[in-house]
Amino acid sequence: MEITSILIGIIFLGVSVSFVSLPFRKKHLKSVKTVKTQVQAEQRETVLSALRDLDFDFKTGKVSEEDYTPLRTRLLIEAAQYIEQEMEQDEKLEAMIQSRHASRQESVKCDRCGSSIEADQHFCAKCGSAVSHELCPHCGRKIRAGDLFCSSCGNRLEVQVEVILQS
Repeated sequence: MEITSILIGIIFLGVSVSFVSLPFRKKHLKSVKTVKTQVQAEQRETVLSALRDLDFDFKTGKVSEEDYTPLRTRLLIEAAQYIEQEMEQDEKLEAMIQSRHASRQESVKCDRCGSSIEADQHFCAKCGSAVSHELCPHCGRKIRAGDLFCSSCGNRLEVQVEVILQS
């Protein structure tokens, strides 16, 4: 009986230690990622600085043309690789922003009852209130018809006047 209670205690100890250390491990992983991006930024700046210095040294005559051409080519290739990596990161970030924006537009909620409303519905199926599908052009939040300013970002909204002709 004592052996089983000791084993159960050891198991609980292992689970609790792993649970308590989880936030510290996540923090460490985040710090590793930030250090990696900082190192890449420093390397990129180093390459661009070396390229600038090489151009200056060539113009002042410190570097011959036969040394200048291969060195400049190598530095340009490295700089292009860093720029491509930066562009890929920007594209990934932009895709994440677009997907979040699209998911935000898809999940419209009723102002009165809070039930979800599909994009093509004009009235809430639960309470019957009219649904506004207008979004603020500045921040993308939902606005009500007739609002002059966005309640989220405070920017002025364009007023659209509809003229109704009576015959």
